[in-house]
Amino acid sequence: MVMNNESSSATLDFEVRSTSGGRLSEVSDVQRDAPAGAVATALAHELELPQNVPWSLRSGTRLLDDNQAIGEQLTPGERVTMTPRAHLG
Repeated sequence: MVMNNESSSATLDFEVRSTSGGRLSEVSDVQRDAPAGAVATALAHELELPQNVPWSLRSGTRLLDDNQAIGEQLTPGERVTMTPRAHLG
């Protein structure tokens, strides 16, 4: 059994996939206090997704809050999906 000492770590590891599911990447050593929106922007660049589209991260059906620290919203090893933000109106 593995003890959950990772929650006290300053960094977080997780998996990210593109919206189409075509690209899956393991992400490591992300600062837990980094805003989720900033992480999404960096990952969009890393995954070579269009840079003229604003991106967010989704875990299941839940969109992560772009302004909240990613470490407060994800658990180690969790899988998230890159999601384009579409604002109507």
